[in-house]
Amino acid sequence: MTRSRMVAALVAVAAILVLASACFETSVEDGIDDSRSISVTGTGEVRAEPDIATVNTGVEVRADTVAAARAGAAEASNAIIATLRAHGVEEGDVRTVDFYVYPEYHYRDETPRVTGYVFSNTVQVTVRDVEGIGELIDAIAVAGGDAVRFGGISFAHADPGALAEEARELAIADARAKAEQLAELTGVTLGSIITVVETSWAAPLVGLGPRAEFAADDSFGASIQPGTSAVVVTVQAAWEIEDESD
Repeated sequence: MTRSRMVAALVAVAAILVLASACFETSVEDGIDDSRSISVTGTGEVRAEPDIATVNTGVEVRADTVAAARAGAAEASNAIIATLRAHGVEEGDVRTVDFYVYPEYHYRDETPRVTGYVFSNTVQVTVRDVEGIGELIDAIAVAGGDAVRFGGISFAHADPGALAEEARELAIADARAKAEQLAELTGVTLGSIITVVETSWAAPLVGLGPRAEFAADDSFGASIQPGTSAVVVTVQAAWEIEDESD
């Protein structure tokens, strides 16, 4: 090893020792001994009925020509949009999510032949009157006729943050209760909290499945049940064990 390489190696070792010393000093200054702590997991769950729904619906029309397919789809789509307006759905709560037109082929003697065209248009609708969702679905089915298509319904909370706050309080209370019980069982005194790490999520709810197709005279209002969904908050918390010698 050359002199320059030896010097570089010594400098690197010295830097590591200085860093380790600084970390040790910081730990001592903080006065926290991770080996004398109680770590627990706390969970808080709040269930509530959803107050917002998302419906994917649209039309699909087959015809001999593109123009005929487009005209049929436009007529059915306009009827659906008018129905949405009549049920209080705002313009900003309707947006196009899928749109396509394509030819259909018939294969005979390995020679493809166009037999017609398919025109499809799908919109995503935000419904803020969850209680009236069944009536709205019925009305859409009637307005769209045989061309109507449904891509599913999902339910959610317009303000999940408020539910998360409540669940968070429950999670911290659950963690503290567990830590206090462990301290009592082991004969130690619980000190200050050291760390808290949180994870939270909302359980989704799904109604009608994808690509549902209904006849115009069917009724679905009674079959759509939003149910309840849960907002769950989980915390990992650690409390310091007090030094009894103090």
